[in-house]
Amino acid sequence: MGQVAVVMKIMPEDMAQFDKLKKDAVETLKPYKMEEQPVAFGIVALSLTFIVEDGVGGSDLLEANANKLSNVASVEIVSVDRL
Repeated sequence: MGQVAVVMKIMPEDMAQFDKLKKDAVETLKPYKMEEQPVAFGIVALSLTFIVEDGVGGSDLLEANANKLSNVASVEIVSVDRL
């Protein structure tokens, strides 16, 4: 099996706690890459990219772990692509 790139978008509940959410996401989820994406009216989403092994339920586990973080309004898997 190969590897896949999983891109996840996390919407925060409270922008006042956004820096804590970024820190927690890096420490807990250990993404390969993290970007901030402006949404609207000062709201910013986190875009996280992960490299996981294909076929081991990686995206489901990542999504479940992301939902456990504090200050998370929603988690969405944006794409899953083979490398």
